[in-house]
Amino acid sequence: MEKIALLFLLGVSVMLLTLGASPIPTITKEDVRKEIIKNKILFPEIVLAQSILETGWYKCKNCSLRKNNIFGFWYKGAYIEYSSWQESVSYYARWQSRHYDGGDYYEFLKKVGYAEDPEYCNKLKIIVNEKL
Repeated sequence: MEKIALLFLLGVSVMLLTLGASPIPTITKEDVRKEIIKNKILFPEIVLAQSILETGWYKCKNCSLRKNNIFGFWYKGAYIEYSSWQESVSYYARWQSRHYDGGDYYEFLKKVGYAEDPEYCNKLKIIVNEKL
């Protein structure tokens, strides 16, 4: 009986430790690139670089990736949660089609205030130039 109680308590402890912590999905840049192209997103290399920058090469532990949000989209002070990272890409496609009206994409990202970091676009350029 003591062994059963101990196993039960261990199981409950593990469950409580993992409660509320969504697993981080396994993502590769090749998978993201394919999804971006499938969704007909303009400037796929820049958008791929955004996903890399926002998620620390898909490895961040405490970021939007926990919500399957590979682009760091916020709403009312919190990351938007998606059922899959692919849904995040679909959202980006809709967002881009609503907001982008032509011109230099880096300038567009600055104009819409995509990121608070003033070096955001420079960081994207560095990633893009790494021959994604």
